[in-house]
Amino acid sequence: MKFLRHLLGITKLDKEKTQCIREKTGAQNIVKEIKQYQKKWLKHVQRTKTGTEIQTGRKKERGMTEEEMEVSTPI
Repeated sequence: MKFLRHLLGITKLDKEKTQCIREKTGAQNIVKEIKQYQKKWLKHVQRTKTGTEIQTGRKKERGMTEEEMEVSTPI
C-alpha cells in the first residue's frame, strides 16, 4: 500500500481508504489471492494423496536383486 500511495501522491495524512487506493490503481488484494492459491493447492494435494506416501521420482533399484524388483513392482 505504501508503494501505491506513493504512485498516486497520497500521504497517510490524506486518510484515503485502502479500498479507494486499490480501485484507483486497479490493484488486487494480494492476501486474498494468496489464500485462494493456498486453497487450490490444498485441494490438489488432497486429490493426489491416496492414503499412502506420495512417490517422488523413480524407485531406487540399485542394489536390489531381480526377485526383489519383481516383488516391489506392481503388475
